Amino acid sequence: MTLASPAATFRDPAGSLRFEGDLAIRTIDASARAAVLDFLDEPFCRTMQERGDLIAATIDDSAAELSLLHPRILIPTYPWEWTPSQWLAAADLTLDLCEQALAAGWILKDATPLNVLFRDTRPVFVDILSFERRDPKSSIWLAYGQYVRTFLLPLLMNRLLGWPLSLSLFKRDGYEPADCYAALGWSGRLSRAAFWPITLPTLLDRRKHAHAPARKSVARVRDPEIAAAVLRRTLKDLRRRTQTALPAGASSSWSEYQGTLTHYTPEQSRQKLDWVRQALETAQPARVLDIGANTGEFSALAAEMGAEVVALERDMAAADRLFRMARERGLSIQTIQADLARPTPAVGWQNQESVALLPRLEARFDLVLMLAVIHHLILMEQIPLPAILSLCHRLTLRHLVVEWVPVADPMYQSLLRGRDNLYGSLTEADLLAACAGRFRTLSSITLDNGRVLFLFEKINEAVLE
Repeated sequence: MTLASPAATFRDPAGSLRFEGDLAIRTIDASARAAVLDFLDEPFCRTMQERGDLIAATIDDSAAELSLLHPRILIPTYPWEWTPSQWLAAADLTLDLCEQALAAGWILKDATPLNVLFRDTRPVFVDILSFERRDPKSSIWLAYGQYVRTFLLPLLMNRLLGWPLSLSLFKRDGYEPADCYAALGWSGRLSRAAFWPITLPTLLDRRKHAHAPARKSVARVRDPEIAAAVLRRTLKDLRRRTQTALPAGASSSWSEYQGTLTHYTPEQSRQKLDWVRQALETAQPARVLDIGANTGEFSALAAEMGAEVVALERDMAAADRLFRMARERGLSIQTIQADLARPTPAVGWQNQESVALLPRLEARFDLVLMLAVIHHLILMEQIPLPAILSLCHRLTLRHLVVEWVPVADPMYQSLLRGRDNLYGSLTEADLLAACAGRFRTLSSITLDNGRVLFLFEKINEAVLE
């Protein structure tokens, strides 16, 4: 059975993590107890927690083992579900925390996107065990290589060759420079962006293997201030390189969708927006899932009306615009770049370290929005209507808003692709038949362009039985 929460973690010998209700409970090994308590007592640690950059922690010392009680983030997301701007936000946070730790005599011993979760648009660093006391005479950041592999190179290869960031699902420890080097042509290898993080390490590694191995040593200097200055310069350089690795102005047909609508006049768009607003006023949802959110017009509407919103969008460029819009406007919208028809699987050791997408979403929302989505699932993915409504029934606790696109609609026709015998006769009556036993209709409206909007109320399982 797929777990609704991750299994207890086991990779860090300093502690393990388990989940109970609204808490994430981190049990600390006796060998790390003193260091963890020292860190939590640091003023900079408390400041970062108060700002929301670092996960809050309540100390539980009532049992034989020390435990930290963390507030659980309702919908965790993983790097393979992030947009480029989310990757950059997580990278900035990691470097910010490392700089703050450096000033207080600490440092991050590892630096991976897997240490970061998102609460709305804000990244939160969740692994307190990643901090350790710094050798004041060391000028080397030991997590440097991991940061390059897991943050910088995925962003850079996404920009240079279009490698999807979702490939990080298969690369827990990131990309090796040699693998990136092999994929690039000579012009790419010699480019300013790639030469330092990809080409130079690859050539040096080849040279090292061609000669007798040298004994490794840790770079130390006599003056701690010089060592700290070198580290600060290293972090500054990484930040600059990460920012320039971000794809510039990426767009797609879907990211420009709202500005190029031909099947909606301005009046029809206003009619749709007003009706959805009325539906939200009727339902009064505390949490909303917007499936196929595009660039977030209706996610923003729900958030402005007081809901916490999770926006699911499969198009990377559209999802990235949505995230940046929500962040700029300070809206409570969490962006997930994923495809409902091919949801993120459970991955990791025994498929239990990272939970599949659907179990994270099921029964978490008071209202689910599916505006102009169902015809895509039918025509592009060949998902039957009853299966779509069955999933909606599992996702929502109370209400569902659906936009039904009729067969005569230009968008429907563009996707039909000659399969009239299969899908050319579907009507809203088929939608209502698929709702039987699952949803009842509270209200509906037929727009001037023929599309139909429905507000459904969920029928409880007791009625289904």
